[in-house]
Amino acid sequence: MASIIRTRRSTGTAAPATINFGELAVTVSNGTQGDFGGRLFVGDNTNPDPDPIVIGGKYFTDMMSNQPGLVRGQANANVSTPQNGFIPILKSDGASLHPGGSSSGFGPAYAAQALPTVDSWTVDQLTFDGRTIYSNDTDGDIRFVTNGDGQVIINDDTKLTFGASEDASIEYDEDGTDKVQVTGAPWVYNGVPVEIINPGVGDGLIVDNIGISSNVIRTRSGGGNTLFIDPYPDGLDSDGIVIVKGSLQVDGTTTTVNSTNTSLNDPIMNIGDVISKRTVMAVVGSGTSSITLDSVVGINTGDQISGSASLPGAGTTTIHSFTTQPGGTGIGTVFINGQTTAGITTTTQLTITHGFDTNTDRGISFNYNTGSGVANNKTGFFGYNDSSGETSNAPERSWTYIPDATITGNVLSGTKGFLDIKGIFFQNGDYSTAGNGVLYFDTTGKVVGAAGTTAGITTSNFVLTTDASGIPKWTTTIDGGEF
Repeated sequence: MASIIRTRRSTGTAAPATINFGELAVTVSNGTQGDFGGRLFVGDNTNPDPDPIVIGGKYFTDMMSNQPGLVRGQANANVSTPQNGFIPILKSDGASLHPGGSSSGFGPAYAAQALPTVDSWTVDQLTFDGRTIYSNDTDGDIRFVTNGDGQVIINDDTKLTFGASEDASIEYDEDGTDKVQVTGAPWVYNGVPVEIINPGVGDGLIVDNIGISSNVIRTRSGGGNTLFIDPYPDGLDSDGIVIVKGSLQVDGTTTTVNSTNTSLNDPIMNIGDVISKRTVMAVVGSGTSSITLDSVVGINTGDQISGSASLPGAGTTTIHSFTTQPGGTGIGTVFINGQTTAGITTTTQLTITHGFDTNTDRGISFNYNTGSGVANNKTGFFGYNDSSGETSNAPERSWTYIPDATITGNVLSGTKGFLDIKGIFFQNGDYSTAGNGVLYFDTTGKVVGAAGTTAGITTSNFVLTTDASGIPKWTTTIDGGEF
């Protein structure tokens, strides 16, 4: 008759109090993590009071009841003790290969190989299933938190995409443009400002061909030299209105107004100003005597420059020379007396007070047609003539009017026009206050007022009469003629 070898056993969930060295014992009832049911023990006499050691049992084998590689849809535990949890069994059958290589993001130390996998995994409130990460708690966030200076990195040429239908994406295009590319749906910033900090090199924000940096809006380098502001692009070119709050300063050599009506509230319009503003184009360091400006047109030696406390002479100094950059851009460098006491930032507005006599005329020029055809286009001028009268003996800085003028370098030439008025008043001291005076021309062509009739006549050198044509003539003979 065969022998039956039995171990010590119990239907309870408590461990045996003591068993001999090498002796086995088992508890056969379903166990939990908090008791010793479903365990296999072996005796250990290494201690004065031998204690049994847990070496296995049904409690542990029940946890490994799932099929290899499967978590989703499995029992995940013995049905009678689901609270005990389970031990997933990874599978590695070659179906899921590690991509390998440095481009995969895992580094070159990982060669392509079969990966041990499971089909789903849950950690606290996150579930990893297929290629999706879920947040299990309602309205729960998913956070990526690095340690110290660590970063969350998305590999080169990999898109961060938004929308279930891949509506928009962000990608660092390292293999192509070497720029961050945003594609897909438009972006809208709801109720929050968009701030772009420019470190001082180039444009802070580039929109198509427009660059914005600090407080400057300009066309991009190489993108042309015309900037349009169109308040009504759906209408005609002249529709809409641009409103400028505050003062308006126009720097440049030409300002053209193509509107048909121009209205000014200023009762006195000033032209030919000897004070202008210029913009600093490059950072000026402390202790330097050169300043790069957006334009040196109209600047001359001896002009004063001010507008920054960093300039010598308590903020005002004199320009002793200047140079222009090649290419006809107008940008140039001025050299000042003394040196700056501190730096001057770009976009700083400096004031130029001109101290050079340009010997140019000042006034208003206007264009008109004398008939059909462009050959009849004329330019008229009225204003201040800086030089002498050219075709008259009028002194410098006389008022003049030229209906058909030629303007060369702001200097006028041409035949003077007529004056059509109702009356002329002379300054006090240039006429007899007794009245009844007459006007006559002196040898220079100047009109002079003679004394009035109240002075009487003591001598008479000439008599003013007329010839047969009725033209006034001075004479010493009175011919009574025939009656």
